[in-house]
Amino acid sequence: MSIVTVTAADRAEFLNLVNAEIRPDHAKTNAWDDFPVILGASNSHWQMVFKTGDGTIAGCIACLIRNHETSCGVFPIAGIGSVVTHPDFRGKGISTALQNEMLAKLMGKNIPLGVLWTDQPEIYSGRGFESAGWELHASVSELAISKPLNPLFRIRPYSPVDTPAIQMLFDAHPWRTVREPDDANKYYGMPGTTGFVITNRENEILASAFCGKGGDFAQYITEFCGDLHLLPHLFQFLWKNKLATQVLIPPGAEELVNILVDLGSNWMTTPSGQWVVLNPDALAGLVAGAGGKIPENKEGPGAWLGNVGPDGMPIVGPITTAIWGFDSV
Repeated sequence: MSIVTVTAADRAEFLNLVNAEIRPDHAKTNAWDDFPVILGASNSHWQMVFKTGDGTIAGCIACLIRNHETSCGVFPIAGIGSVVTHPDFRGKGISTALQNEMLAKLMGKNIPLGVLWTDQPEIYSGRGFESAGWELHASVSELAISKPLNPLFRIRPYSPVDTPAIQMLFDAHPWRTVREPDDANKYYGMPGTTGFVITNRENEILASAFCGKGGDFAQYITEFCGDLHLLPHLFQFLWKNKLATQVLIPPGAEELVNILVDLGSNWMTTPSGQWVVLNPDALAGLVAGAGGKIPENKEGPGAWLGNVGPDGMPIVGPITTAIWGFDSV
């Protein structure tokens, strides 16, 4: 038995295993549709499989490394996903072995932080993963917008030719993933994802919003950009067309939260994911360089990234960043 990097010969079996384990039977999209970047062939050096003696792929894991804009500068974060084991091989420690191998590989690359998303966090707690950070989920079904959209503006569906303009709006967010050149095209073109934009008379894009992430995040606006005072009109349009009832709002967009609350929105705060500290010394250097206070507990993700308090409000840590729906893996 061995853990190896995915090869071209392994790719079909690797993707089929991921798809079988993370896509429900009723899903209209495949795993590679919903996660085109982390599962793409160009990311194969960060995809690993556990092979049995006869070469069968019994489990797999993948990782996507991207730089992130944070309150302490730009540094890489590892998004970990597709941690699955074939049903015939469960209970044999395969998932644990894959996670340990991936974390060891990441530590060797001097990556400060890792994050994954799961509805079973207890599975990963033994390897240092903890709930940390925060994001807000705000309703868009009760928005009481008194003034109609400016008649010189219009709402229309997203077109692939809009991608460069939308990416420029996305880049204005203070805390975000620094995407590589083709990432946005892959994300915005995912099957099962619906986007709309607001344009002016010159067809310049003023705001955008996308629903879903392939087959995930049903009824969620997972990404938005542009004029904060125009976005509620776009959100209301999506709700009236039965495309969304909630919007996912990461740190750095607090002004939008205030606007939505004034329009009648309800909201709640949740941790942004399951995080692990891979290099506490690197984090200490980043925080010190930004003039922040280094926490006593250097191993705890929440000590660095903050968390959600008992009152449901965000607790700010020395490092703030945001993982958007399309950039989650």
